[in-house]
Amino acid sequence: MPYSREKVIPINTNEIIKNKLLYALGRSLAGVGFRDLNEQLVAREAGVKRINIYRFYGSLPELVSAYGESGLFWPTTSELMRETRCNFDKLSSEQQVAAFFKSLLLCLRRRPQTLDILAREPLERNELAKRLEDVRVRTSLEYFEHLNGKIPEKIDLSAIVALLAGAVFFLSMYSRKTKTFGGIDLQSEKGWQRIELAIEQLVQGSFED
Repeated sequence: MPYSREKVIPINTNEIIKNKLLYALGRSLAGVGFRDLNEQLVAREAGVKRINIYRFYGSLPELVSAYGESGLFWPTTSELMRETRCNFDKLSSEQQVAAFFKSLLLCLRRRPQTLDILAREPLERNELAKRLEDVRVRTSLEYFEHLNGKIPEKIDLSAIVALLAGAVFFLSMYSRKTKTFGGIDLQSEKGWQRIELAIEQLVQGSFED
């Protein structure tokens, strides 16, 4: 009697496919951008059938949202708070604001794929780009809900956040292709430490009477 062996299907097959799609989505976005992204391209990059996108995520936009919220694209609030060099709850509100941008800078620098995607976003605005923007905005709001005390009335926190976030985004993306900017070495830790110190000084100066 010939030996027969039952086909064993791993119990985590679905999760494997879902993760393949998330990672493939990131690589595809970094490679072709938002305008040329489509289901077939992502499925081919993941090595799975296109129907799995609809099966597990419902649509391409929903897959993009899932990628944004997975932690692969953007650091979560908890990740940002973990990067603070001392106990977050012991910091003053101005120190916590500075810590946000220093942590964001560090987290983005170790996500080169995210930087490539961010570089495309301003030029390729569409629904998919908006999905990732929503994730970034929500993470920032969640972080600032943890601030100690009240922000002084004279402080335009939204403007400060926009200005420093823009600087962090630009310098992180710029460092992917360029060695220096404004005399700062973007390829050395010493250069980034200078940027972090400047963030602290700018925030402190904004909060001082």
